[in-house]
Parts: sequence; structure tokens; C-alpha cells
Amino acid sequence: MVTVVAPFSGPILGGWITDSYSWEWIFFINVPIGIFASLVVGSQLRGRPEKLDKPRMDYVGLITLVIGVGALQVLLDLGNDADWFNSTKIIVLAIVTAIALTVFLIWELTDKDPIVDLRLFRHRNFASGTLALVLAYAAFFSVALIIPLWLQRNLGYTPIWAGLATAPIGVLPVILTPFVGKYAARFDLRVVASLAFVALSATSFVRAGFNLDVDFQRVAMVQLWMGLGVALFFMPVLTILLSDLEPHEIASGSGVATFFRTLGGSFAASLTTWAWNQRAVVHHAHLTERISATDPGMLQAVTAIGHGDPGSSPGQALQRGAMFLDRMIAQQAAQIGFNEIFHLLGILFLVVIVFVWFAKPPFAAKAARGAAAAGH
Repeated sequence: MVTVVAPFSGPILGGWITDSYSWEWIFFINVPIGIFASLVVGSQLRGRPEKLDKPRMDYVGLITLVIGVGALQVLLDLGNDADWFNSTKIIVLAIVTAIALTVFLIWELTDKDPIVDLRLFRHRNFASGTLALVLAYAAFFSVALIIPLWLQRNLGYTPIWAGLATAPIGVLPVILTPFVGKYAARFDLRVVASLAFVALSATSFVRAGFNLDVDFQRVAMVQLWMGLGVALFFMPVLTILLSDLEPHEIASGSGVATFFRTLGGSFAASLTTWAWNQRAVVHHAHLTERISATDPGMLQAVTAIGHGDPGSSPGQALQRGAMFLDRMIAQQAAQIGFNEIFHLLGILFLVVIVFVWFAKPPFAAKAARGAAAAGH
């Protein structure tokens, strides 16, 4: 419930904060929320543990993980502006990433108490379920990132209206998640997860057909139906990936899956915005190739576009018209790039279904199966 409510409340709250105060406050708001959550969790768990384990801290794994992932994230964020591997900074970051992550992988696979237990991937359901979770969440996070940007950059929405347009994604999850949690286990969870990814894919393909004239109602309606996929997504996939772990591995497995899910979302944010910008640049170049600066008819049309001020000279009108035309082309190029990104996301959601079906039932946790057998 916590996971699926966030897409409903976050865009509206974020839009209101940005419109009413400034964008910096969307980060500051996490401080009181974090303090409140810590107090609640602390009060609920106080005195509960019967056994306290203090494993040795894996400092090598932690340090190499922070350096490797941090360098890779910075590389992805700065790569486009720094012209990628034509920049010495990007090359250095790539070398640091490769060395740190190589050491991390070798160390984690051989250390007795790894900070990220990669040996869990020996379990079939955990490996396939985690891969499905990471890819699907990365695609889902890309959607959640691009839609508000597109609404504000290309359609001229304010932050609050962009939030209202995207918020319907949380309606169906809020209604359906309790029922999914109660009844989904009665069905093959691979089927339930597949239905989720079909819904997510279908809404992505619908967005791939959007244009700059799409209205608020259509955007919100597609978001609403995407919520059906979100409602069926998380619980089945999490249950599948934890199902073949030993009881003492479940806590670690949950942490590892969450870590890779978060990592996938982080990388998706960088890669998706980079890909969108790149495709917009490419399509801008293709569209401008069709415009001839020496065509008299074209020059006349551009001059007519720029004749906003009756007292302006033909040269000034031509300059204004050229600027207006360039903005139109930039908008159309960004829209084509947007459509391409969502076409790719629609395919990715369908590909994830394949990984889900690599898992094998039963999907009840081993501890639960053991207890049921003992009771029987």
C-alpha cells in the first residue's frame, strides 16, 4: 500500500510545493517525514528482537559499492553535457567505475559476510524475480519521470496541473491492492504478474501515439488504467522472488532485491532523460534538413509568421519567424523522441514477462510451507 500510494500523492504534493514555494522544498520535506517514520518504526519494534546478530561489517564491499555506483551515476548524469568519452572526466569516471565494481563483485562472491549477498542469485526464483523486478521498476520509474517533464516542457502545464494529470495512476492501486494481497495467491502468480506487465505495456504503447494536442482527460485516463498494472505488479513479483529462499535468507533477499530495484530506478532516470534528449536532437536535425534557407516560398512563409508588429521591417519579421519556427520544430522533435521512448518501454514491459515465467512454483515461502506441512 505504501508503495502504490506514493504515485498518487507524490505528484500532487510535489506540484503544490513547487508552485507555492520552490523546487528545493521537495527535498526538505523528506526531513520531517523521515524523522516521523523513524520514531514510528522505533516505537513499534522496541523490545521485539529475541536474538541480536552483529555480523562483521563488510567495509571493502561498502566502499567499492559506493565508489563504483556513485561514479557510474555521475558518469550517466554528466555524460551528455560533457560529450561522453571525448571528455577526460568521463573517461576517468568510467575507469573508476569498472575497477570499483569489478573488485566489488569479486569480493562479495568470496567474502563470508558480504554487504550484498550475491550468492542468493543461485536460487532460480530469486534470480528471475529480481531481474523482472529491476527491469519493470526501471521502466515504471521512467514513465513516472518523463510524463511530468513532458507535460511541463512540451504542453506548458504548471507543476500542480502536471501532478493532477499524473495522479490518477494511484487510484486503482489504492482500491485493488488489499484484494490482490488477499486473493492473488489463489492463482498462478506468474499469470497475475504477466497481466500487470501487459497493462503497463498497453498504456505505454498508447502514449507512444500521443501528440502535442492531447488533452488533460486523455492523459489522466491513461494514467488511471496504468494503475491497474501497478496494482498487480509488486506483490506477485516480490512473492515470487522470495519464494525459494531459505528462511534465514529472506531478510537478506528482500534487502538485495530492494537495493537492485532502487539502483535500476536511479539508472533509468539518467538513461531515459539522456535518450529522450538525444532523440530530440536527432529528429530536430532531420526536420530542419527539409527546410531550405534559399527557397523563396519558405522565406515568405517564415516572414509572414514573424509579422507580429506592424512597424517591423522584413528582416526583423524574418528573424522572429525563424525563431518561432525553430521552437515549433524543437517541440515536434521532442514529441517524436517521447513517442519513441514509450514505444521502447512498451516492448520492455513485454520482455519482462519472459523472465517471470522462468520462475517455478510453488511460490509460498519455505518457512510457510514447512509450517503448513507440520500442521497437517
